[in-house]
Amino acid sequence: MMKDEIKEFIEKRPKVKGAYGYGSGVFKQSGYTKKDKPQVDLILVVDDLKQWHLKNMKMNRKDYSLIGRLFFCYASISKIKGLTGIAYLSNIKENGKIYKYGTIEEKDLEFYLNTWKSFYLPGRFQKAVLPIIESKKITIANQKNRESVLFTALLTLPEGKHQLIDVYTQICGLSYLGDTRMKFAENPRKVLNIVEGSFDSLKKIYGTSNDYFKPTKEFVSIDDAKMIHDINKLPKYLLEYLDDVLATKDISIIRKKILEYFTELNKKESSLQTVKGIYTNGIVRSISYASQKILKKIKK
Repeated sequence: MMKDEIKEFIEKRPKVKGAYGYGSGVFKQSGYTKKDKPQVDLILVVDDLKQWHLKNMKMNRKDYSLIGRLFFCYASISKIKGLTGIAYLSNIKENGKIYKYGTIEEKDLEFYLNTWKSFYLPGRFQKAVLPIIESKKITIANQKNRESVLFTALLTLPEGKHQLIDVYTQICGLSYLGDTRMKFAENPRKVLNIVEGSFDSLKKIYGTSNDYFKPTKEFVSIDDAKMIHDINKLPKYLLEYLDDVLATKDISIIRKKILEYFTELNKKESSLQTVKGIYTNGIVRSISYASQKILKKIKK
C-alpha cells in the first residue's frame, strides 16, 4: 500500500529515472508509536535537475515557496547542486501525508556512490531503501557502495569484542559522524533506532560474514591483517585522504584517519545542505521543518 501511494505521488510529477523511499516514514524504526506519522522521505533520480524543476513548477506549483521558485529558475546549476548534488523540497502535503523529496541527476548519484567524494547520499543508500522505480546504474553503484561501507565499518570498529549489531550500528553511524543536525534537531538515539528497527533488513543487505569477518559463538571475529592488505578496496576519495598514513599499516592510525574523514565531510555537507534548504524551501517551510525535528528530539 505504501509503495502504491508513493508511486501515485511520483506519477503526478515529471518523469524520473529512479525513485527511492527511505527513513522512518517508509521503514519501521524503534522509538516511534502508532500515533507518530513521520514524513515520507524520497530521493528522485533525474536526467537534468534544473529542467526537471522548471517542468514541475508548472505541474505542481504548490511544491515550491516563492523563494524556491526563484532559486530554481535563476540559480546556476552548480549552486542548485551544491556539494551533495541533491536539492530537497519538504513539507509537501498530499493525500493526508507529508512528503519530502530530493532530486539528483543520475550521473551524479552514480559517481558519489562509487567514489564517496560526497557521502551525503551514499550514507542514505547504505541503509534500507525502498525502490519505487529502479535505475540499473544506481543499483550496480549501490552494491559497490554497500560493499565499501561494510569494509570501512569493520576497519573502524574500536578494539574489543563485537556483536553483529555493533557492525550494523557502525555502518549506519558513519553517515552521522560530524553531522551538525545531530546537535540540535535529531534524536540522539537515531542510529540505534534505525538499526533496531531495521535489523532484519540490514542482515539481508550485509549478511553475517564475509572474507573479513566471521561469527563465533557470541561475538564477531574480524581479520584486521587481511583488511589492511586489501585496503585499496576503499573508494577513491577516502583512499586519497588516507594517502599519508597507509604506509604505516597501523590499523589504529588508519582507523583514526578514516573517522576524521567522515567527521569533516559530514560536518561540511550537512551545514551547507541546511543553508541550501532555505533557498529551495523558503524561510517559513525551513523553520517549520526544523521546529518539527527539534520538538521530536525534545519528546524523545
